[in-house]
Amino acid sequence: MVTQSVLSKTVTIQYVAVLREQAQRSSEVLQTSAANYLELYQQLQAKYGFSLAAEDVKVAVNHEFCDLTRPIDEGALVVFIPPVCGG
Repeated sequence: MVTQSVLSKTVTIQYVAVLREQAQRSSEVLQTSAANYLELYQQLQAKYGFSLAAEDVKVAVNHEFCDLTRPIDEGALVVFIPPVCGG
């Protein structure tokens, strides 16, 4: 029998820009049972009330951009990046 703890993966989340403001933290280490980074973002969105839809953010895993549907990597450094503009 497979248990929840076996399915959980530990990741480090770094929050930037508006997501940092809404999460009220710059980073955290957490365990997740999310299958991919889209599910992880949706879990964090429910937890912190992120105003941006998943399709409006990019994800970088271990300093490389990837698709939100990529499976979660154990021990990954994850940064969800909202749209930014400058001038």
